[in-house]
Amino acid sequence: MRLHFLGAEYSCQWPTVEAHESEVMGKYRGVAWSTKHLSSNAAPTKPVTLRFMGRSYEAHV
Repeated sequence: MRLHFLGAEYSCQWPTVEAHESEVMGKYRGVAWSTKHLSSNAAPTKPVTLRFMGRSYEAHV
């Protein structure tokens, strides 16, 4: 994916995260709701160098 912000161009690969939906937890105003459990490998993968207003900084993607 290529991103653009104020003339700067970034490219990154978003990690895939597996989510497993749990059973119905309850109802609110007649609509059933449940939670999602993320897999254990949902941690950030690597640091990426970004720029904002001429200053460089690192963020974990």
